[in-house]
Amino acid sequence: MPGTADSSGLVDIGGGRMIYLECRGMGSPTVLLVSGAGVAADNWSYTGDPNDTENGAKRTEHAVYPSVATFTRVCAYDRPGTEQMDDAPSRSTPAPQPTTTQTDAADLHALVSAAQLSGPYILVGHSWGGLIAQTYARTFPSEVSGLVLVDPSSQFLPTVLPTDVWANWIESLVEHGREHPGVESTNYPASIGQLAATPAIPAIPVSVLSADKPFDYLGIGNADTFWPQWLEAAAKLSAYLGATHITATNSDHFIENESPALVIGQICAVARAPRACPAI
Repeated sequence: MPGTADSSGLVDIGGGRMIYLECRGMGSPTVLLVSGAGVAADNWSYTGDPNDTENGAKRTEHAVYPSVATFTRVCAYDRPGTEQMDDAPSRSTPAPQPTTTQTDAADLHALVSAAQLSGPYILVGHSWGGLIAQTYARTFPSEVSGLVLVDPSSQFLPTVLPTDVWANWIESLVEHGREHPGVESTNYPASIGQLAATPAIPAIPVSVLSADKPFDYLGIGNADTFWPQWLEAAAKLSAYLGATHITATNSDHFIENESPALVIGQICAVARAPRACPAI
């Protein structure tokens, strides 16, 4: 799938596995969109609130994926076990669960290599995808020229959450994995340990965008229980990375859908291509 033409399809990454990849646009650097846990590539082609059961999110050319394609090459992919916006399953070959960010970063590296995508890359990671993006940048530093982390999960979460809340949340993730075999399941403790064992991210531009509307990250029906600590972890992450931290986003967790112009603007800023960016 090399080249500059719009393309989509399955890429053979070896070991009998295929990963779905779609790319659009021309130019450098190539932007790689890394979705949150359980979320497939098409999320980046929608605007609106995915949690609004009445109005919902709609596929539109104003979304992140088609907009970024107007000024550089952009690609999105399905991780195994994720779901598309219409609840259709991932188009990629199933893989063992739970997964870690080290496994996911290795899969992404195999994908861009097999697809012959030209670097350097700007990684745009939402939620769990933010941890994957960090892991990739620390594992393959010469390939990454910038990061945009969209309401990211953070290695600082266990430092700001009460011990029992963290433990209960991790157990809920484990239980969800047991109840839904084949669906993407995330191993946070192992991933945070793996991240700590990798070298620090090199001096590259980084932007972090945080939700400014409460969101029930824990899935327990009470956004106020966890949201302040999520923001505190994001602030610690931003300071650690020396990042630009955008906190006025008019959005809950899905900033890429609810405030896509902000995400597009930060991608443009990190790409250092302001004259090529769309009017947003």
